[in-house]
Amino acid sequence: MGRSRNSLLARWSSVTSWYSSPFKDSVRSETNITKIGVVSDRTRAADYDTDMTRARSLGIDAFALNIGIDKFTDEQLGYAYQSAADNGMKVFISFDFNWWKTSQAADVGAKIKQFGGQSAQLKVGSDGDQVFASSFAGDGLNLDAVRSAAGMPLFIAPNFQASDAGSADGGFNWMAWPNNGHNKAPTAGSNVTVEAGDQAYISALAGKPYIARK
Repeated sequence: MGRSRNSLLARWSSVTSWYSSPFKDSVRSETNITKIGVVSDRTRAADYDTDMTRARSLGIDAFALNIGIDKFTDEQLGYAYQSAADNGMKVFISFDFNWWKTSQAADVGAKIKQFGGQSAQLKVGSDGDQVFASSFAGDGLNLDAVRSAAGMPLFIAPNFQASDAGSADGGFNWMAWPNNGHNKAPTAGSNVTVEAGDQAYISALAGKPYIARK
């Protein structure tokens, strides 16, 4: 779809989103995560190595692999998972619902199943057996259908709106800046602070894990 490496934050210099998850996992009790875009111009697993080694040196444990529905996605995911394994990192898929449709729950589950068994997959839970998956947006996605298609234990922490976040295993809020409640600049009559956004998710999750900015 013509997306460039820079436009999807695939270059380390433009990766800026940091999260800290408050639940047990196979890495350690607190996991630092940042995002990398999956684009077409890497031709081997080693092309991801610089991102992996730099991230690890800065204390990052895992990359969210942001994917659309491009023809190159599977090949690039394979490279990223292999590089992560080679460099002691963990990765997981984050489904970008600018491209995916909420009617594709079975396809989402199948994609998780395709890569969830790899050694570099981030897994969480007290037994470390739940395959972690996330999203950008995707409100209305049938999570039961995703689980059924995946056929393995999952921990789904999508970027649903706060009002829908309680339907998942956990959640997080992409809004790392004050806004008007609709991902636009705040106005005099509508200014949602970062703290207020966090509290809305925490309340909706009712004790479920919330992935917070660090």
